[in-house]
Amino acid sequence: MTLDIIKLSIATPSEPILPGRGFYQVEEDALHVQVGPFSHNRRFFSWIESPNVRLDFDRQGRLIFIELATARRHWQTDPALTPPDICEPADIRWLDFRESVTEPVTVANPERNLVCISFKENGTPLNYHLADSLVCQVDRNYNLTSIWINDIVTDRAGKRIRAFRKKSRHNKSYYA
Repeated sequence: MTLDIIKLSIATPSEPILPGRGFYQVEEDALHVQVGPFSHNRRFFSWIESPNVRLDFDRQGRLIFIELATARRHWQTDPALTPPDICEPADIRWLDFRESVTEPVTVANPERNLVCISFKENGTPLNYHLADSLVCQVDRNYNLTSIWINDIVTDRAGKRIRAFRKKSRHNKSYYA
């Protein structure tokens, strides 16, 4: 079954904005995006995927990882592409799991350090922080329209994503 829309639950945030970053893996020609630290509370549980995009979630429906399997040389570019200016913090939970979606449209800036993955059109989006460098756009019914990934870095042999994960693990928990 293919989802036409991806439904989200958006509530008042219960923790600070999570660390997050996009790492373009040169050897794999894929973008890997870490959303928050991996921990015993934030482990893989389910997914939503298309042929080239996979979203991974924990048991509570929180996004923990994104993989964009399209090589960046194939990303459409738009010199006018800019991320949303105003973003609100939120507790975002995905309500759909283990489903396929139609292939989203991927557009990047010419430097390819900013990418927008669009799942559906939205003339008046609401913008919420998924993590430090990630923004989720939704329509007025809290259906996902796009995900913005900013500050993408080039990574070879997974060194930069490994350092990011190590640093995230060593930071004190908000709840500790």
